[in-house]
Amino acid sequence: MDIRTASRVAGAASLIVGSLAIAIPIEITDENAPIAAQLHDYAQHSALAVLSNLVLIPVILIVPGVIYAARLARRGAPRLAFVGGGLSALGWIAGAMSIGAGQIALYQGSQLAEQAGAAALIDRMNGDPVYGTLVGAFVLGHAIGMIVLGVGLWRSRAVAPWVAAVFVAYPVGHVVGHAISPVVDTISGIFLLVSAVAVAAAILRTPNEQWDLPAGKAAAEPVAA
Repeated sequence: MDIRTASRVAGAASLIVGSLAIAIPIEITDENAPIAAQLHDYAQHSALAVLSNLVLIPVILIVPGVIYAARLARRGAPRLAFVGGGLSALGWIAGAMSIGAGQIALYQGSQLAEQAGAAALIDRMNGDPVYGTLVGAFVLGHAIGMIVLGVGLWRSRAVAPWVAAVFVAYPVGHVVGHAISPVVDTISGIFLLVSAVAVAAAILRTPNEQWDLPAGKAAAEPVAA
């Protein structure tokens, strides 16, 4: 198999699997509740918590996924693809490091007989400036980055306008959902999955020769016979 074909298949698969993992609606506790209450919820739903932790593994595939989405948009919108893809990838990496670690800490703490000490430790972790910076990088990076990347997909005409619109609807709905309702957040995850499948299909349909073309003016010039 041509390595370019293998690369596109891997990128499309990463985008689909990563977005599918993100779209799975698993709710164990109220993230705004006191840590002691969150630990109690995790202890009451330990099997669901284990599943939630396992889903963290395929979630990391969204990082190469957004990079390939940016690669698709690069020919027609190189600047937007660079900024959107870069911010999205950095945001998701920061999220895996912070949100993922916090989720695992809650599960492990919920399994301890002495949960007061676990709650104190997690409270200190949440107040750590490095942890807070990572969370902030996740919120800003993946929200702004995904919006910019969606605009890049639209400007590049790499996908249909509705696909780019649904792609942008994910970060908007995710932020709004966290503020008002988990139902909105769940719907935004479906938006991400639907748009990711469409973007992945566009990646797979792109011929290797076009995939290799440079960005900008040269990309629009016909290839000599």
